[in-house]
Amino acid sequence: MAVWALSNAWPIDLYQAETATRSEYAFGNNWSDLFLNPSWAAGVALVVAVVAIRFSGGNRAAPVVVAVVGLAVLSVVSVPTGLAPTTTGVAAGLLLSFAVSAAGSERSCLTALVLGAASADFARREVDARLGSPRDWSISLEGNSATTLVPIAVLVLVGVVILATSKWLPPLPARPPLSRSAAAPIAAVVIWGVYVSFGDSASSSGQWVAAVAATVVVVAVVALRSGADGRFLCAGLAVAATAVNDVIWSGWWLAPLALVGIAAGFVMARRIPSTVAGCCILAAVSVSGLLWDNPVSTIAYAAVLPAAAAYSFLSTPVSDRSVMTLGILLSVMVAVLGFSALGRRPSGVLMWVTGEPIELPEAGTVIAASSGAITLAALTCVTAALVSFVIGRRTARAV
Repeated sequence: MAVWALSNAWPIDLYQAETATRSEYAFGNNWSDLFLNPSWAAGVALVVAVVAIRFSGGNRAAPVVVAVVGLAVLSVVSVPTGLAPTTTGVAAGLLLSFAVSAAGSERSCLTALVLGAASADFARREVDARLGSPRDWSISLEGNSATTLVPIAVLVLVGVVILATSKWLPPLPARPPLSRSAAAPIAAVVIWGVYVSFGDSASSSGQWVAAVAATVVVVAVVALRSGADGRFLCAGLAVAATAVNDVIWSGWWLAPLALVGIAAGFVMARRIPSTVAGCCILAAVSVSGLLWDNPVSTIAYAAVLPAAAAYSFLSTPVSDRSVMTLGILLSVMVAVLGFSALGRRPSGVLMWVTGEPIELPEAGTVIAASSGAITLAALTCVTAALVSFVIGRRTARAV
């Protein structure tokens, strides 16, 4: 639910807000642009989750309370459009703190957490295709409130499950050292700062490449400092890189295909776990965007991507809850690849509308970024694989 809500958190006309030099509503290239993007929403969620986990203080009731508060914020709190990403980030962070605390170090619970996060975007796309996207509020229209980002019925169901399973929560571990738990929030702040400084939709090609490089370096440094848990961050970075291309999610067959892929990734992780191999497969998924008008790219993004994402995450046991949270949120947080990628930005050229019918892309069509952006995304996945390999060698040497 947290990843689902964050994926729908930004205003529908964010491109215009980031690129306009003048705006009647004072949003174009203004300080307020800094707090409207997915990177900010995910960063807020991470900070809130880490703080909530740290101050739970071994109290088993605390994660349940904060989760219920998070659901309430998502379902009933009405806020101005400009504050919607921030409010959603707070709510998502409260939900994540419960999910990560409930997962603990149990392999089965961690599997459930990863599978839920891996399927969140596909579930969101499927529901949006059937019921309409909730991201219908606009900065320029000065809407007073945002619609519910997740259907109320789903939020109620999640609330019932949280309350019903609260008595089976595992014992909360002791607080980790502050120096260790602070690394993830610092990384989130830096990633957001890089994006809004020189990686958003108004950036030039050179600035965008520099922003991607800086983001990769930040994640790699945190991963190398996190010991064996760092491979989980490598998986998250590689999954985030595949968002350089998008897919039209409107066919009835896409959701079953994604579920089959996730199940296949789960089985592969149980039999032959390898984060390095998973990141390399994700690199191939990114490269498939070069064949955007070919069924190969559709299969890659509809089936191989869910399988490779689940495989990469589940191949890596992780114990640090802040690292776990950061790894899950990277797919939303790295907006420099998932939102402002070169080749996917609106051209800004006005097109005359004629009486001719507009041909819409078919279901499963991949909306590709530029060849340079796709190459950089693939290199990001390869870098994640190399960092994961180095961490694995360090871990084996220590053992």
